[in-house]
Amino acid sequence: MDVIQTITPSEIIATINNEFCMMSGNSLQYVAPVPLITANNDHQQQVVMLAQENRLLFGDDEFDKWVGVGEMCQAIENIVEIEQETGLFEGKTVLEVGFISGLPSVYAMNHGAKSVAIYNENSSLMDAYVKPTMLRNNLNENVEYLTGDFENLKNILENRKFDVIIAPEMVNTKLAEFEVIHEILDQILADNGIMFFSGRTHYNNCDGNMPAMLDLIKSKNRFDVIDRSQLFTNQTVPRKIVQLIRK
Repeated sequence: MDVIQTITPSEIIATINNEFCMMSGNSLQYVAPVPLITANNDHQQQVVMLAQENRLLFGDDEFDKWVGVGEMCQAIENIVEIEQETGLFEGKTVLEVGFISGLPSVYAMNHGAKSVAIYNENSSLMDAYVKPTMLRNNLNENVEYLTGDFENLKNILENRKFDVIIAPEMVNTKLAEFEVIHEILDQILADNGIMFFSGRTHYNNCDGNMPAMLDLIKSKNRFDVIDRSQLFTNQTVPRKIVQLIRK
């Protein structure tokens, strides 16, 4: 089962060191193939966002996944800084899944997370971006890297549960896989846990999309949904960022 899998060998993936500056002035160091837009240049941000939209419409899916990572981090930052939920990660166990980059995990650890686990089916992204990103932020302890088939994730985790699950671009996959995704994430989320995931209303490369996932969540009646994507509603093909809490 391929869930946001990247198959390019890590040794031939081009990487550059970057700094992602958020609206609060906080920044995250990371390693990636492209720089993400920052909050310190409004004009530049408008130009780059237009370019990103054009690249999405013409099928540059990998680039758009990185855009989604930045938007996910900014949405979480808004919860912590604007809504003053400063204890969001304090003492929590965190799982990063979906399109992994390490950025959400860095943010969580910088805000008091007890530990993070980062999962991807393929090790290429892990070796090319994630591990170097964690090293750039001096995060060597209480960080776990996991690979293996997604359908076997519960066994890989040895039945552990997580307080917070962060899943950028989790819906950027086949619609037929949504049932399994929902089932597994439901199984590994702690009873009082919260989950953040994101995705666009339409993709050129697959039939999965956020409206379809939200319909499935509603039909299962396991979670309440909180929309966290207000800042990004002006996009041509909007990316939704949602928070799930158990009913």
